[in-house]
Amino acid sequence: MSAIPIVVVNHVAALGGAERVLMNWLERVDRERIRPEIVLLEEGPMAGQIREIGLNAHVVPSGRIRQPVKFAKTVGAIREVIRRSKARLVLSWSPKPHFYGGTAAWLERVPAVWWQHGVPSGGLFDKSVSWLPARAVVCPSSVVSDAQRKVRASRQTFVQPPGIPIAKYEMDGGVRRAVRESLGLAEGTTLFSFIGRLQRWKRTDLVIRSFREALKGKDARLLIVGGALFGVDTDYEIELKRMVDTAGLSEQVHFVGHQRAIEPYLWASDVVVSSSVAEPFGMVVVEAMAAGRIVLAVDGGGPAEIVRHGVDGILYDGSGKTCAAGWPGSSPTAALTRSSARRRRDAPEKPMRRR
Repeated sequence: MSAIPIVVVNHVAALGGAERVLMNWLERVDRERIRPEIVLLEEGPMAGQIREIGLNAHVVPSGRIRQPVKFAKTVGAIREVIRRSKARLVLSWSPKPHFYGGTAAWLERVPAVWWQHGVPSGGLFDKSVSWLPARAVVCPSSVVSDAQRKVRASRQTFVQPPGIPIAKYEMDGGVRRAVRESLGLAEGTTLFSFIGRLQRWKRTDLVIRSFREALKGKDARLLIVGGALFGVDTDYEIELKRMVDTAGLSEQVHFVGHQRAIEPYLWASDVVVSSSVAEPFGMVVVEAMAAGRIVLAVDGGGPAEIVRHGVDGILYDGSGKTCAAGWPGSSPTAALTRSSARRRRDAPEKPMRRR
């Protein structure tokens, strides 16, 4: 049986959480069954990464949806990819590309679905895209699926949590030591990490304030791994660094910027903190758990569907007070969790396996 050709449309070409889900899938899709062609609606590093794994990436700069001439040209280009590939399905990798991919699929009379990575707010944008033809909406968590059904209850919506390549995150003790040495960390220093885009809704400022309240002056450091992506909240990183300076935490808080590969920083960490209250899934949460790190996350959104409090990690109600109280080392329960995780962490010293 020949592989089924499909066209995947995404509006950004830099690796955020949704894009890591997409790349994980593209790297491991059974190409004897499915043959993806990817359309990116902007220039960016993902095009090269997709080509590196042997798939076709078509870059079609789209401009803004409200530019009718540009919109028509973009839809026309996607239609051409559909025809040339003889695609039997169009998969839009979020609502925005579905405006283009869904329209092109409808004009070509090809079924369409879309991946709803974020939690829809139910505003005009979400309502507008929900009226475009689609066989189904695929969601990473129940919180996203429930919100999507409120936008349009008649649209088939189902949950498919994304997977990760677990072997990729197995501890590499040598890399852990090297990263910690580069940060000037002593062997016994506890390293907490925030890993993600630096956008206000992620609440990195809460992480910094909670760290200051719980651990300022103690043998602990905070690592901020991430930067501004997609042109959103571009001044937030400056605000965070100013906050660190004002709080007198310059020696304890490290900023390393956006990183294509986060595994070395996961391995270097002892605790990974997730602070957003409306996290649709939580790729970093799953990746941290696969790496054997303690997870401290909000008891809501996607992480609440992943983490069992006191078993897989520590959940808090989202407030700064309980976040600070949950830092391992600031409460007996957390300290026990930390010591258990440290035993698991220190065991694997062999190089990680590769697939």
